Amino acid sequence: MNRTLAGALDPRVAILCLFIADTALLTVGTEAMEVAGVGVAALCLVAARRVRAAGFLMAAEALLLALVHLVLPDAAGTAEKILATVLFAGGLTLRFVIAGVIAWVLVGGITTGALQAALGWARVPRVLAVPAVVAVRFLPVVVDDARALRETLVLRGVVRSGAALFFHPVTAVRHAVLPLVASSLRTGDEIAASALLRGLGGHRRPTSIIRLRLGAADAIAVLLTAAVVALAVKEGLG
Repeated sequence: MNRTLAGALDPRVAILCLFIADTALLTVGTEAMEVAGVGVAALCLVAARRVRAAGFLMAAEALLLALVHLVLPDAAGTAEKILATVLFAGGLTLRFVIAGVIAWVLVGGITTGALQAALGWARVPRVLAVPAVVAVRFLPVVVDDARALRETLVLRGVVRSGAALFFHPVTAVRHAVLPLVASSLRTGDEIAASALLRGLGGHRRPTSIIRLRLGAADAIAVLLTAAVVALAVKEGLG
């Protein structure tokens, strides 16, 4: 989990900026918004010390733009239709990748204590707060279980690598999907029980040891989100 940028941001700002930015990027489907989304995602990755991933994302966008503006106009007939379909699918996929990257960087490192403090500040009902806190603990455990399961299958010789599971669906369902589902159900029950035993679902409002504060990083995140929203409004009205 990334804790570099998410740890510097107030959880309230991180969640709010994530919701607004991803909504703007996925709602307005113009090329300018796509380029802006790549820029925002690249800045987030650089702030999270993932410079190589930021470069790869920008290279993918540059390749997509080159194909759209340089190759597609010269294509004709069936080749043009196939290329247009591939580029449309690639652009749509890239948008969801951008949204996922921003989500991972902004909220990937928020701890359960910080999330609980933010939800308590917002007066979120317990029926929503408990599942949110459990999900924050649940997802990392599932990812770790999936990695351990993949390594076990490789060591046992069931598959040569984790990528080989995509080419053997029956083996993947039998040796990977079903055990992971069973493990996830057990993990979810244990984490939910632990949260309830700690008083998360009690009638009294729990006291948080984490103090919510706004800093310089929060101001930069808000200004960047405002710029994305302004561009989305301009592109939408245009």
